[in-house]
Amino acid sequence: MADSGGGHRSAAVSLAEALEGRARGVFVNLLDEHAPFPLNHLSALYGPLVNRAPWLYHAIYQASASRRRLALLEDAAYPWVQGRITAALVAEQPDLVINVHPMQNALPLRSLRGAGNRAPFVTVVTDPVSPSMAWFYPAVDLCVVATDAARRVALTAGMDPSRVVVIGLPVRRAFAAARGRLKPAGRASLGLPPERPLVLLTGGGAGIGRLPVLARAIARRLAQAHIPTQMAIIAGHNQPLQQHLQAEPWPLPVTVLGFVDAMADWLAAADLLITKAGPGTLAEAACVGVPVLVTGFIPGQEAGNVTWVESSGMGIFADQPDRAAALVAEWFAPGDPTLARMAAHAAAAAQPDAAERIVCAALALLPDRSDTVTCTAHPAPTCQDQVLTS
Repeated sequence: MADSGGGHRSAAVSLAEALEGRARGVFVNLLDEHAPFPLNHLSALYGPLVNRAPWLYHAIYQASASRRRLALLEDAAYPWVQGRITAALVAEQPDLVINVHPMQNALPLRSLRGAGNRAPFVTVVTDPVSPSMAWFYPAVDLCVVATDAARRVALTAGMDPSRVVVIGLPVRRAFAAARGRLKPAGRASLGLPPERPLVLLTGGGAGIGRLPVLARAIARRLAQAHIPTQMAIIAGHNQPLQQHLQAEPWPLPVTVLGFVDAMADWLAAADLLITKAGPGTLAEAACVGVPVLVTGFIPGQEAGNVTWVESSGMGIFADQPDRAAALVAEWFAPGDPTLARMAAHAAAAAQPDAAERIVCAALALLPDRSDTVTCTAHPAPTCQDQVLTS
């Protein structure tokens, strides 16, 4: 895994939860903690790059659209990174490796095989609709994608069709547990006024997007319409943004937060989520049954997520603050059925057991496990295999 945004870490944690009672899971952050300079600083640059130069991020995404070009880059980088990566992987002696990051795919697998380790290597693609080609390295033993669209990209990259399976995006157990929770009780548990509907805004783990402009427009419109609501804004790891929002004079009750671990509790309390099209956040919202207003996306990798939100009926895309504010005021007006309808579609689109099914498919690759691994909602018998989540 790596800490570029919050989605990769969340995916790794959800898979580790599904492994409990089956195998011992170990987290290894190859990119941030073991790669040489400057690769070990790429995660820290992710948020600023997407916020300030999305065009440059898109150009990088476009540059990775060729599997042949990526192979040349991988060949050039391998001698440079191989020593550190091999040492980090071999130290753990894994029986199985599950990767949740596109930059920790080809080179770690080559390093493992070069060291003589034959542990099955599984890639779990966390971009559900329009993933980068970097996700797809034909030598992996199993590649898990979330949609048929992503599978088509995998096959274009030269993946063996028998090694690409469509399962879904892994989400933590807390989100499935939050399904059906009453909103007033959820708000009260967070110390919020239970009687006021909650609008939740987030820019993902890196605090990406125009949160101040959006929040001001929405708060102003709701206050002008005299609709008794409240807002919570999650700034993620973006501390300057958090401080800026906390200093803002708001016309209605607003709670400003930094990075949130208990995201399931906030979604369970929310009547509407306003966010960029981050795949993990969208999958979590669907799992809890929260409608979504998507106000932006990272060019390239998140463009397809907007289509998925709208085609599933769980939300709408509106990238202009005034348009977004008008929709929110319309939806929260007394008697409007839109939020309830989108919430039902969100719940129907959810795949709360995806992490469980992914782990079942991965463990089935281990010798002598294919006959004993079962996919259920309960832990399978304990084993001593060590699973490395990278």
